[in-house]
Amino acid sequence: MRTYEFRTLTPEDISAMERLLMARQNREAETFPYQKNSCLHEERIGERLRHFLTKDKAIGMGAFVNGELAGYILGLIRIDTRSGRCVITPYEGVAIRGGQPAELIRHLYAEAAPFWLEHGCYSHSAYVPLANSIYYDAFLGLSFGIEQVHAVLEIGEYKPFEGLADVKIRLAGAQDQDTMGRLSSVISNYQNQAPDIGEGFRELLGDEGSLVLLAEAKGEALGFQVYRSIGPALMVPDSAVELCVAGTLRRFMGRGVGKGLMNAGISLMKDKGYRYITTDWRITNLASSTFWPKCGFRPMAYRMHRFIDPNYAWANVNNPMNQEVQP
Repeated sequence: MRTYEFRTLTPEDISAMERLLMARQNREAETFPYQKNSCLHEERIGERLRHFLTKDKAIGMGAFVNGELAGYILGLIRIDTRSGRCVITPYEGVAIRGGQPAELIRHLYAEAAPFWLEHGCYSHSAYVPLANSIYYDAFLGLSFGIEQVHAVLEIGEYKPFEGLADVKIRLAGAQDQDTMGRLSSVISNYQNQAPDIGEGFRELLGDEGSLVLLAEAKGEALGFQVYRSIGPALMVPDSAVELCVAGTLRRFMGRGVGKGLMNAGISLMKDKGYRYITTDWRITNLASSTFWPKCGFRPMAYRMHRFIDPNYAWANVNNPMNQEVQP
């Protein structure tokens, strides 16, 4: 390991961070060409990084060689009733100079993590780019595990499923609110969501930015897909729509319902002028992890997670609470 100087990131480092992130994304685009999107320019990236460091109060660490930034990592401190105390490293939150080793990312994390722990944040998540395996290898070597898969399907390369069951696919309307409420059980069963998720499903039909497809047979709803318009972001292709939620009733799985919905969804999104569809799923959801890659979705980023035993705090001799309990 070469000699680095580590110090906390400040807004004065943003220009150097921009260059590292631009270079990282250009390398990502060699594998995922759609990564050269409308957000890949220094002004937009600099604005995003500045927001993290000034508005979101991110805490980050930079590694310097001869006064030049060789790599950085930053974490957004989140303390709320939904997620508790946690740190999130966003997709833009880690980059190293070309030619630097994966070990640098591990050392950056080792330098930054104590600051995050001082805020009581023992849950750490990171959005990890996948084109260059150095990032995945580094977080894997830090005991992070895959939690969520973020993937993209290129509509022009989609190969329709054949030999499907006789299932009718149609657009849902306001008259289908009760049906969508019942279908919400598909998601609550798989994701352990609260029972009131049904109300949110009913509201989807009144959302102008959402489009719902229903699969039916003999007048019974079997499954659904929900598409939603998506704004520009560094990890989102231009001309993309999000497949934000989908499901098939368990007793009808394996009968081609999801495949029929996918064929219909692709045709509809193509007619609307979209070139890409994005989606994400929990790695532990075996049905999703099996089905979406079959459709042609290709992972381009992982959300990885690590939980640190809170007993770490008591092992820290500088923790003031330790002083209070000493005999």
